[in-house]
Amino acid sequence: MSIFEIIGVIFGVWSVYLTVKQKVLSWPVGLVSVVALGIMFFQIKLYADAMEQIYYVITGFVGWYLWKYGGEKKSELKVSLLNNKQRVIGAGIVLALSAVLGYLLDTYTDASLPYLDSVTTVMSLCAQLLLTKKIFENWILWIIVDVMALGIYTYKGVYLTTGLYVIYLVLASGGFVQWYKSLVANKKYVKETI
Repeated sequence: MSIFEIIGVIFGVWSVYLTVKQKVLSWPVGLVSVVALGIMFFQIKLYADAMEQIYYVITGFVGWYLWKYGGEKKSELKVSLLNNKQRVIGAGIVLALSAVLGYLLDTYTDASLPYLDSVTTVMSLCAQLLLTKKIFENWILWIIVDVMALGIYTYKGVYLTTGLYVIYLVLASGGFVQWYKSLVANKKYVKETI
């Protein structure tokens, strides 16, 4: 256990809790977490996870802006859904990028669990992009990633981070429920996009 893991866990839980509640403060709090976890992942040779944190820093600033000003007439952004075509294209992108990244890490690095690490990384990147735009399906991806991460981090012996992903799984499930309620409150939108 390192100081970076401790900081990442504390700020990570706080950030996801704020995200479930749709609070803009989730973004700056999350930035602290991803920087700390990025350092920790590099130290334990989960390079795809380490690179992923750089993306989270960038999307952290984008999400912060979009949640505050991304709605109609620069208002607060509302929860929305993908359409079926976007879902199919997204799934294809996740599969293709996971295979390519896994191959590259397996071939050119000493990465531990290169293919599993790649799948969780690519799914997380997609989930984060959906999150920046307040798209409901982000929670489905996060739930899948959290379950997979539990196995990976237990295997790697980073037990505090494993515990973090148990909490993330609980929070993501809560986010799914809370954001679904937001969608139901906007019935007209749901009927138009499903």
